[in-house]
Amino acid sequence: MDAWLGPDALSILSAIAAIRIAAWLTPGPNMLVVMNASVVAGRRAGILTGWGVAFGGLLWATLAVAGVSVLFAAVPQVALALRLAGAAYLLWLGFKSFRSALVGSAPSHPNGTVGERPLGWRAFRTGFLVTATNPKAALFYGSILTTFVPVDAPSLLLVAIVLMSGTIGIVTYTITGVFFSAAPIVRFFEAARRPILAAMGALFCGLGTSVAWNALRRA
Repeated sequence: MDAWLGPDALSILSAIAAIRIAAWLTPGPNMLVVMNASVVAGRRAGILTGWGVAFGGLLWATLAVAGVSVLFAAVPQVALALRLAGAAYLLWLGFKSFRSALVGSAPSHPNGTVGERPLGWRAFRTGFLVTATNPKAALFYGSILTTFVPVDAPSLLLVAIVLMSGTIGIVTYTITGVFFSAAPIVRFFEAARRPILAAMGALFCGLGTSVAWNALRRA
């Protein structure tokens, strides 16, 4: 329990928190999917998508603590299958963005009160699936645990790491959803809806293709 009660635990948690925030600020599928939901469907959809991303990260943090990264190392086919599933999902999101750009019918409302009631669940599910199908998240948390957490770390410290990671994810992606659903951002999006949707489609497809290519190349 010494590591939990002493200053070592605080330094470990601080280092991991800094890395998590840096990862949030780094452009990638998680940030892109929350941005897309925020400007296309409004604040509520953006925040719920962000919460889905956060809960996907919480899942991988929990699995990393449980040692799933060891499984990926022992059975790389599992990680490959997940990467390809994630790539396919990103490509699907890209296709949907391109389709919306072509027909110009994507829903949009600055307050997020868009379309049918199930929008909230769909938004959460989209964010969750983007993260849950990305095994790099497990490797990310696995590398953090290997680098910063001693082998004999108490269970309370591991639980604190998981809970802190989930909390940071919820807070940071809520900020993302609020920022990109702000009225000036929405007005800018409305003024250039089709080019922006096309650009997002290209980014999703580019990320999906890159994930699939890297996964197959390593396999």
